[in-house]
Amino acid sequence: MKKTLKDTLHLLKYNFKTLFYFELMYRALGVLIVFPLAQFLFYTSIKLSGYVYITNALLFEYLTKPFTILSLMLLLTILSFYMMIEMIILSMIFDSGSKEETLGMKDLLIKGSKRVVVVLRRYHVRILLPAFFFFILIELFHVVGIAQTINIPDELLEIIHTNAWFIVGMVFLIILIFVLFIQTIFSVNLYAIDKMTPKEAKVASKYMLKGKRLEMSFEFIMMNVILNVILYLFYAVIVFLIGAIVSLTRGTPYVLSVILSVFYSVYVVVGFLATITLIPINFALITSWYEEGRQKDHLLKSIPVRQIKMKPFKHEKTLKQGVILAGIILFIVNLVAVISLVNAQRTPIEIFNVAEIVAHRGQSADAPENTLSAIELAIINGVDAVEIDVRRTVDGVPVLMHDATTRRTTNDTVSRNINQLTLAQVKELDAGSWFSEDFRGEQVPTLEEALELIQRRTRLFLEFKEQNEALELEVIALLDVHDMMDKTVILSFSNLQLERIKRLNPNVETLLLVHTFFGRYEDLVNAPYADHYGLSLTFFRGNESFIDVAHQKGKKVYIWTVNQESDLKEVVDSDVDGIITDRPVLAKEIAYAKNTPEFVIELLKQFFKKYEQGLN
Repeated sequence: MKKTLKDTLHLLKYNFKTLFYFELMYRALGVLIVFPLAQFLFYTSIKLSGYVYITNALLFEYLTKPFTILSLMLLLTILSFYMMIEMIILSMIFDSGSKEETLGMKDLLIKGSKRVVVVLRRYHVRILLPAFFFFILIELFHVVGIAQTINIPDELLEIIHTNAWFIVGMVFLIILIFVLFIQTIFSVNLYAIDKMTPKEAKVASKYMLKGKRLEMSFEFIMMNVILNVILYLFYAVIVFLIGAIVSLTRGTPYVLSVILSVFYSVYVVVGFLATITLIPINFALITSWYEEGRQKDHLLKSIPVRQIKMKPFKHEKTLKQGVILAGIILFIVNLVAVISLVNAQRTPIEIFNVAEIVAHRGQSADAPENTLSAIELAIINGVDAVEIDVRRTVDGVPVLMHDATTRRTTNDTVSRNINQLTLAQVKELDAGSWFSEDFRGEQVPTLEEALELIQRRTRLFLEFKEQNEALELEVIALLDVHDMMDKTVILSFSNLQLERIKRLNPNVETLLLVHTFFGRYEDLVNAPYADHYGLSLTFFRGNESFIDVAHQKGKKVYIWTVNQESDLKEVVDSDVDGIITDRPVLAKEIAYAKNTPEFVIELLKQFFKKYEQGLN
């Protein structure tokens, strides 16, 4: 093991600069090509499954659909092809390292591209299968690690537990892949470096593996266990550092919600780091075994190094131009697909989603509702959207106010109607002291002031509190001026009002608020004026099936107003798209905890509890 590690390290160090740049470039290429193809297959498979949205209850059925299986096989083939190219290039880098020859990036790209074409044309699927086995086993360690930090849906666990054959089949498949991986472990090097025929490679591989299979298996497993432990420790350090910064700057009560919300975002970063380390390190390990066998094996020494030449293509210039043009088109198309994938707020499959958290009237549990302070506090705490209410003054200015009168949320003892006051009169009122002395002097903000504060930092849920066409025109104009149209959802209890909004701007998102409803769900979800729905907590509890009906129409469902911890847990456990709440920090914590095992949450709580005690 010691000698193997030393040889592996030598291969990684020699031409390290070239290796590093190649891995960065190749991962970027993967982002621009592999991800969009995977996204296309994913969405196509859902469409052909007959569903618009895959709930946890439908997950197993979706996974066993013929086209889903076919899509998965095609995706694995694409990933194997991607891995095969990388392994051929890595074999060249490490072969130069073993001979202590310098290999620059330019030479690598020129010679490597030619080598890939030659090897692929000569060996076809024989070179693809070893890449497939290599990819599966390297990623398997990651999947096992991720599985420890994700709650698998109860519906899926129940199906797995009631089908013993599934577990047995998966174990058998993993063992089979590992055996085949060992049997073909030197194939890429034998084909790409020594250019052997398949028959020669089979004989050489047999001699090189003789008496080494168990030792190599042990070293491979130990290497990957150690590497993954290091990566997960690095991951844990980042998470705890984020928590420590939050604890110092904003206080311990905010730590858990922040950590859980960035938990898997951090893992994406660590996962990217893993891909540019685990794959080359593992292939360097394989190459160290290969070089050891190459030096000892008389058969390899007796086979001359071949110079395999490709037959020239007809119309080679035209072909090159076509390839370049196709590459440019593919790059642009896939770049657009990557951007759309990154910007997508939710996927059409429940297991990948977390309920959006919408701060009701701003963070109104901790600041006076519908004020700039409440909005800013919600944005600081990373909410997905801020919900505010809008009314119109007598002189035509949209202001933030829930009630028709001023009494409850200002110091106005007369309780006057907002629509009978001028903006100047409204601005004389104190909208903060009723909540807390800390907010004394807080004014009732205009909608324009709120938009200037938000500045596209979060999405806006804007509820009309009165039926007024002049107000609707003014609001749409302000949203357009402040470039918030694409970041705003208009809320109303009135279908007629939403119809008018759609006529003013068909592209603005609308949400119909539903407190009670009699009739067929299908009639409601087919309404062209409503893009989404907001159900009261009371209505939701008797009509949970409405969510699935809406999802199959591609529409979202939000629940309002959910403040109690028990209610938040109940709603999170359902398949709602978002929660409108006065307590967004608690809601975020509960929403993100849904996909995180209890022992991880408890570990985080205990750690930061002791951390806070240590600071005090």
